[in-house]
Amino acid sequence: MKTTVFYFSGTGNSLYVARKLAEKLEDCSVRSIATFNAAGQIGGEDERIGFVFPSYYGNLPRIVRRFVDGVEIDPKTWLFGVVTMGAPFGMGNGSAVELKKALVKKGLTLSYCRGVSMPGNYVLKYDPKSSERGAKYNAKADKRVSKIAKDIKSGKVVIKKCFLTADNLYENTPMLDENFFTEEVCCGCGQCERICPVGNIKMVDDHPVWQHHCEHCVACISWCAEAAIQYGEKTKERGRYHNPEVAVSDLLA
Repeated sequence: MKTTVFYFSGTGNSLYVARKLAEKLEDCSVRSIATFNAAGQIGGEDERIGFVFPSYYGNLPRIVRRFVDGVEIDPKTWLFGVVTMGAPFGMGNGSAVELKKALVKKGLTLSYCRGVSMPGNYVLKYDPKSSERGAKYNAKADKRVSKIAKDIKSGKVVIKKCFLTADNLYENTPMLDENFFTEEVCCGCGQCERICPVGNIKMVDDHPVWQHHCEHCVACISWCAEAAIQYGEKTKERGRYHNPEVAVSDLLA
């Protein structure tokens, strides 16, 4: 059965999982939510469509919600989700429930959604895992993805119940980028502008300026080659993380 996996990723974790899932599902293409433009309805009775994305405060990334709201999917399509998270599996259940709700509003059915534990990367709130430890997480994720792929191939229906309320802190905050700034070591390369999935960064006089429609995916701060981007004062003391099996060129593409 033909499968299309749509992913959203800031530091590469969800892209890594999407690629591994595609390998297991075989006749499967991987498409970026940030760049996909559908000419018409997608999917069909003999097709599967999946969504791979990180959990943000137990909720959907806003870009994923906009994508689901905007894309036209054949109701006969078998739909599934995979949530990546830097926390125990249960913490992603809120994201699964929110995805299901968004699809139901469009007359669509989410048949399967499970979580994959990946390294915590939210440098804005805590010191993230190192990329070296990320390699160990990848190995564990491979086993989890193999099970998920087996479930999907068999048509297994699984949606975990969630007794947690999805946090609206992220969804309802418009000014998520007001604390970003660059230090003098910024070389003006513009990589942050190119890697931002929503075009929220514009280079002005060889320095990034945030445009106030940020997703908080931390791609800009995590992939800055000079570690010149900071968010307040606390990130100066913190490391940076991106998936060791994903290159910046993968996300730029």
